[in-house]
Amino acid sequence: MMLALQQSNIPVIVQSNSGEALSTLTRDGLVHSAYGHLVAEIKELMKDREFIPRKLSRDQNRVADSLANYSRLECTTAVWLHLGPQCIEDLLPLDCNSLIME
Repeated sequence: MMLALQQSNIPVIVQSNSGEALSTLTRDGLVHSAYGHLVAEIKELMKDREFIPRKLSRDQNRVADSLANYSRLECTTAVWLHLGPQCIEDLLPLDCNSLIME
């Protein structure tokens, strides 16, 4: 989230197939879970930028699933700013979601 805020000044669109995760980010109050500290940090970052939550179906989330598997298998984290890894090249056009910004 911080990287997205640093790279652009447009609204941040967060897409997830987890309605619960998106709901957690939009609700007021503390989150009493193992990830509560992460939710609090993300909410703090969202204060200065328009945040647009978008619920996706599972079949629209193949790129995220592939990247999560890549991270687990390679035991690494990485950031790609202009060109992603080969493991998502074929999936990216399938997952692209057109959004109309008003």
